[in-house]
Amino acid sequence: MNQPTEDRIRKIEERLEKLEQPTEPIKITVDRSEADSVLLQTLMTMVGTQATDIGILKHEMGGARADILAIKATQSDHGELLKEHRELLKDHTKRFDKLEKIMLQILDRLPQLEGE
Repeated sequence: MNQPTEDRIRKIEERLEKLEQPTEPIKITVDRSEADSVLLQTLMTMVGTQATDIGILKHEMGGARADILAIKATQSDHGELLKEHRELLKDHTKRFDKLEKIMLQILDRLPQLEGE
């Protein structure tokens, strides 16, 4: 290689070594106004309160789910009772129909009153 090219490569390598050397960390300071600090603190407090409220809601929903399951079980039992009662009513209706026929037969056999 010729001399100017070698000098140029050497200078580039020196610059690269300087760039690769560790540097001091950059410090960033952010100035916030007091209103911003108060707003940030208010937001953080609200977030904490919301987390608590969500926990309470989850707990209450667990109770509501248990209540719903109990209602479903009760309704299921009521459905069975209604089926049983329906069958009993059918039986009673048949019995009353028979009794009605017997009573009508008895009434037919009774002597008629004058004037009827």
